[in-house]
Amino acid sequence: FPQTFRGSVRPFVNFNAKHDAEVLHKAMKGIGTDEDTILMLLAARSNDQRQQIKAAYKKAYGKDLLSALKSELGGLLESLIVALMTPPRSYDASQLHKALKGAGTDDDVLIEILASRTGEQVKDVIKVYKKEFGSKLEKDVCGDTSGHYQKLLVILLQVEEG
Repeated sequence: FPQTFRGSVRPFVNFNAKHDAEVLHKAMKGIGTDEDTILMLLAARSNDQRQQIKAAYKKAYGKDLLSALKSELGGLLESLIVALMTPPRSYDASQLHKALKGAGTDDDVLIEILASRTGEQVKDVIKVYKKEFGSKLEKDVCGDTSGHYQKLLVILLQVEEG
């Protein structure tokens, strides 16, 4: 039985992307950053709404919201905010790339993402990965893994082209 999982963040009812962009701008303006305001606002918006806020911020201030947030935040809070502000398939692709690059492989990331996403989601991740990193995910997985483990990961990447 196919199950549909939903995140715990529901779309904010009285959503106004322009207003939210203003609130975030004020929270980052001047000396010090109002981290509580940033966190409370972004955690209460769906990913789609956060993407609309990004666009409204760019339009109003001519700057990339994600870059502005990164320059104001640090550590784990910055990592969490970046994750919240990134569309899910882009986030998956970047996490897979990070898991595969450099010495060693973060197998937990490969397993979590490839074994828990639907075929449609994996197909989207494969496209985003190719677009953002210029290489094929399957090729990179094969270059970093071996044996039965590699074979199973490749099977998980074999989604029907639609």
